[in-house]
Amino acid sequence: MAEWSPYGVIFSKGSKSPSSGGQVLETVYHVAHVSGARRILEDGYLKAGLIHDKSRLNKSRIAVTWLSANTWAYGSLYGNVQFSLSWTDLIAKKRFYWVEAMPSYSPPAYRILITDRDLSQSKYVQAYDPTTNRGPLRRREGVWYWNGDYTSEFMVERDVQLDECTGFDFIAHHDRFCSLHGSGCKYLGSEPHRAGGRALAFILGNALHSIDHLLKRPSRYDPDRELSDAVDTGITGIMRTLAAKDDRFGGAIRLESSRKAALRGALSLYGSGQIAAARELVSLLKSKNIFKMGLTEIVNEHFDISGWTIEE
Repeated sequence: MAEWSPYGVIFSKGSKSPSSGGQVLETVYHVAHVSGARRILEDGYLKAGLIHDKSRLNKSRIAVTWLSANTWAYGSLYGNVQFSLSWTDLIAKKRFYWVEAMPSYSPPAYRILITDRDLSQSKYVQAYDPTTNRGPLRRREGVWYWNGDYTSEFMVERDVQLDECTGFDFIAHHDRFCSLHGSGCKYLGSEPHRAGGRALAFILGNALHSIDHLLKRPSRYDPDRELSDAVDTGITGIMRTLAAKDDRFGGAIRLESSRKAALRGALSLYGSGQIAAARELVSLLKSKNIFKMGLTEIVNEHFDISGWTIEE
């Protein structure tokens, strides 16, 4: 029996839909913690890296970008910042190879390598045909399916440009488990706005535009809002961290040019994790209202729009 068989998407005879384990595959995701997301946003791409866990590929020198079709009802194990990609665009004209199953994971995982190269002679991987092999990734009558009862891990052998992304969101972190930092992760159980505040502050404070094409799109919940829901989530995080208390203000800065300069500095500090220093700089502003005015101006300037306002 093939190693992928226990994880297979099952179709009953004559059925066009899976009878077990199958979900339509349209979007895959890369999720990162804030520190990793900062590097991605600065680089402008998801950087492929060598594999360091107990994988068959950990001595192969193959560098991959990790993606998954899974979303997490109880929060992600991988961080709070989510980059989305179109599956069909990602895999166009690519080859597939079965890497391994990871039965000790909870839930168990399966790994499939996606590459341009012919690795049919490789000792590390096995050629996998989604149209004939009855594993966890299948293509039937033009429709892609994946087995969502397990953790899908798609290993793409290349860097992935942010221009290829179709979505950018902030999500909740699992409250007990973290694949990167374990029980010591400071984001365990954190809501989307917490990481969103830092990530958006980093973007605005450093004038990074690598993800603007995904942030500058109407809200899913309010089409009249010019910017995405991720922007509002990030603004909530910024407000709660830097402007939650009126007595945090009282300085002399109030004029437009000065308040924007001070606030950009504070956002850059906050985005890099220096919260105390960011709050100290914010305290030089005259009032919370001046803070909101400055933040509104910075957002409109960053995205080259004019009518966006903060909603609390």
